[in-house]
Amino acid sequence: MAHKPATEKQVEQFTSAVKMKLPKGFLDFYRKTNGGDIESEEQYLVIWRVQELVKLNKLYSTEEFAPEFFLFGSDGGGTAFAIEKKSGHIFEMPFIGMGRDEAQLRAKSFSEFLDGFK
Repeated sequence: MAHKPATEKQVEQFTSAVKMKLPKGFLDFYRKTNGGDIESEEQYLVIWRVQELVKLNKLYSTEEFAPEFFLFGSDGGGTAFAIEKKSGHIFEMPFIGMGRDEAQLRAKSFSEFLDGFK
């Protein structure tokens, strides 16, 4: 299920709130649909709305437990999906015990990550 696109103002508010390298295709995604649920035969993905991203990262204490990452969604369960701030690469990690040691590379771009769900 996709949502209406994020407004340009919402995208600008997000980009001004975070100072990091965003992966290719990330902002394009939000300009087309403001988060949503993506399902494949093997996986489920919930991508959070752009206006929720900063708030949910605070709620999950990402800066404390995984400061090199920025969360953008989950599998609807115990797995978080995150952008590595330094590289813009996409990782997955558990919400409980999140951190560099548990992070697994999923894709080198957001577009590549989404292609894995088609």
